Amino acid sequence: MRVRVPADVDMADRIFAGLTARQLLILGGHGLVLALLYFGFGERVPLPLFAAVGVPIALVGLVWATTSPEGSTWERIGLAALRHFRKPRRRVLAPDGVEPPPDWFFGAAEPVAPLEFPVEGASDGHIDLGPQGATAVCRATSLNFGLRSETEQRALVEGFARLLNALDAPVQFLVRSGRADLRAVIEALEERAGRLPHPALEEAAREHAAFLRSLASRRDVLERQVLVCFREPQGGAPEEAVARLDHRVEESAALLRGMGVRLSRLEAEQAAELLVRASDPEAAPPPRGAFLGPEPVKGSW
Repeated sequence: MRVRVPADVDMADRIFAGLTARQLLILGGHGLVLALLYFGFGERVPLPLFAAVGVPIALVGLVWATTSPEGSTWERIGLAALRHFRKPRRRVLAPDGVEPPPDWFFGAAEPVAPLEFPVEGASDGHIDLGPQGATAVCRATSLNFGLRSETEQRALVEGFARLLNALDAPVQFLVRSGRADLRAVIEALEERAGRLPHPALEEAAREHAAFLRSLASRRDVLERQVLVCFREPQGGAPEEAVARLDHRVEESAALLRGMGVRLSRLEAEQAAELLVRASDPEAAPPPRGAFLGPEPVKGSW
């Protein structure tokens, strides 16, 4: 016996005439405003004038209740815009806070505020988000879906569906492009060139290393990364949250392994480098080993 489970289990309940409680509240509020306007001014003003005022109010309520821009609601967008414009536009790196301006300052310049960054540190393959919990960033290999047969494609879709059905906490799938870091390849070529059995091979290897070095100086050489980010909200002891996060990563890696996709967790230095490059994509890659140290990486973002 097969039972169909709705895909959108978080959808709001339909209360009346296919409308949710939020939609009924919005439409009812606009209807109440129109009724008050009619009983208060309906007999005092001409009907065309009342319609010119009432029709836009009704249309605003209808659009507000029935549309969802970008999958959100208009009130959420309005509150987000209000919070955005209330905060200072200029942010500075000030972990200890911004000192108050001197007495002679009359507010002529734009106010500044500390740069808010949720990451507090990284160690042992985990990124500490403070009150927001912890996250683990994993790099996933890719596969060519279009070249597979119909049977293989169906098997891949079913495998990915099993992964989605097993999720019980926030997960983000991110495909990003960044400047290619060819330093490791260039260093390996130059190191092995001197051990090649023939001078012509050595010369060809050094020429190829020089070619790759010229490519590395160009900004149009990009590499694509597929990242899977697992986040565990804060709750209970930190050790328990980390254990749950590790279990989720291992379970997802096992499910993806059956599809031919390999999932590898980024260590502290790799995660720190990823965050730095994501914050400034146009900057040159940081020096190799810049985030290594005896202590967990903190405050290096």
